[in-house]
Amino acid sequence: MKLCIWLVLAWLIPCFGYTQAKRSSSDLPKLVIAIVIDQFRYDYLERFEAYYLPATRTSGGFKRLLKHGALFTNAHYRYINTYTAPGHSTLFTGVLPAKTGIVANEWIDRSTGQTVYCVADTTVFAVGIEPRSSAGRMSPRNVLTETVIDRFKAASPNSKVIGIALKDRGAILPAGKTATAAYWFDAASGKWISSSYYFPNGELPQWVQAFNDRRLPESYLGKVWTRLLPDTAYPMPDTVQGESTLLGETLPVFPHKIVDISTSNDPRLRRLKRFDVIAPTPFGNELTIEFAKAAIEAESLGKRGVTDMLTVSFSSPDYCGHAFGPDSQEQMDMIVRLDRQLNDFFQYLDRVLGFDNCLFVVSADHGVSPLPELLQPDGRHGIRLYKAIVLDSLRKLVNRRYPNVIENLENDEIVLNRAMITAMGYSASDVERFAGECALSLQGIIGYVTRTDLEHGSLDPTGRMVKNSFHPTRSGDVKLLLQPYSFFAFASTGTTHGTAYEYDTHVPILFCGKGIRAGKFHRTVFTEDLAPTLHLLLRLPPETAQYDGAPLIDIFNQVIPSRSKRRSAK
Repeated sequence: MKLCIWLVLAWLIPCFGYTQAKRSSSDLPKLVIAIVIDQFRYDYLERFEAYYLPATRTSGGFKRLLKHGALFTNAHYRYINTYTAPGHSTLFTGVLPAKTGIVANEWIDRSTGQTVYCVADTTVFAVGIEPRSSAGRMSPRNVLTETVIDRFKAASPNSKVIGIALKDRGAILPAGKTATAAYWFDAASGKWISSSYYFPNGELPQWVQAFNDRRLPESYLGKVWTRLLPDTAYPMPDTVQGESTLLGETLPVFPHKIVDISTSNDPRLRRLKRFDVIAPTPFGNELTIEFAKAAIEAESLGKRGVTDMLTVSFSSPDYCGHAFGPDSQEQMDMIVRLDRQLNDFFQYLDRVLGFDNCLFVVSADHGVSPLPELLQPDGRHGIRLYKAIVLDSLRKLVNRRYPNVIENLENDEIVLNRAMITAMGYSASDVERFAGECALSLQGIIGYVTRTDLEHGSLDPTGRMVKNSFHPTRSGDVKLLLQPYSFFAFASTGTTHGTAYEYDTHVPILFCGKGIRAGKFHRTVFTEDLAPTLHLLLRLPPETAQYDGAPLIDIFNQVIPSRSKRRSAK
């Protein structure tokens, strides 16, 4: 079906032409700004809408995008491993994790047994800090496919592509393999850094060094995060069971002081990175926007006669959501403040480029589960599972029939010792099935899907979502399915994501710019549709399209027959 769409579009564009496709190259956007808001559930757009700034001709944050843009209200991830790295990768490759290989933030390499971080690369060195620091030894080489941005760069070699995020994976994965640069924040030094993948000479551009010399992160230490709105505007209590605290705090309540842990006498805090405390607060978004502005200025993005591209991932909502949950005053305040910060960013763009000269693409990498302690409208609540406890229980149960075959538990997946299974003459499918059945006896686990099922079986909708996250050398052997609002927890507080439930899969997709048909579109679409849509907006050659998604043609102006066609129709 998707191939048919591309074939039709390949014929329509030259013969009839979307209004978008008929424009001259001078009408292309000066700057494409792709925004990913980490852990931004779709419902945030509606729940907090009353508190967003109104849209005018020259102001507004989310509402300005909504007024002039095309919003898909029912966009979902079509795979189960709803984590940061797969989300950022799928959005811009237009390909599911089964093909990109980015199946999680980290995975076990089945050929070596080693844990691999999604953007780790030992062949490069850090730039901007000590070269051997693991914080900077990063690149996009683990991605097995191209991004739409790589195809854009191939078609427009003089264009600049820059990726920015507090998180390394949030900066690197959207920008692709041929990016001019990607920059991320090193919480130990308080500097924006990169790697020799982008800067083989080992030096950051002068403007990045100058930005770091401003020592802006230090200015946040000691500041206090207070509520932006009147207390009565927040419909939820300030604290509930399951919320975490910020570093150095004793209670998860407003106001939150940004503690300089380097001055703390608590040995537990002294072992942490000095600037970790900034990430879960709105100051993290502010820092990201200030760096993005500096990049636009110094690199003359959008001012060089070609279309440039800037990807910006806002990591702070994810850090905040993990700590306090999606129904907290903190997360509401984070998002309402981000609305104001986007307004500031858009007004900056008005001054230097013109808002209308930019194409905005906005989405999120995943949603998040409510705190499991909270009773939900359906009358249920979740539970916290702990890897060590579940793994120990599974080994005891499975060892009764198949001793020592369980190696690990990663990304809710049982990892089996396949070499031992072969050596002992066991049936791999029998071992997988037995391990899955044993798992069903444990609290919080309601189903499983085996490797054999994925490779040879008939799958239900959830099974297909598991398959879309499955890569033979980067995935486990038995995927555990958890009851709603439940997850493998790192602590006794906070929450996370990574399931097939709607609270993890439902995110917004929004396009805003010239030639975009504004409005809300309510049909079901998928996040892998974003990249092929951007492919068309940038008028890239159809023959380079290799996507799992399909273009969201709803946003284009209507197909207009050429003059000769209109005459013949008469």
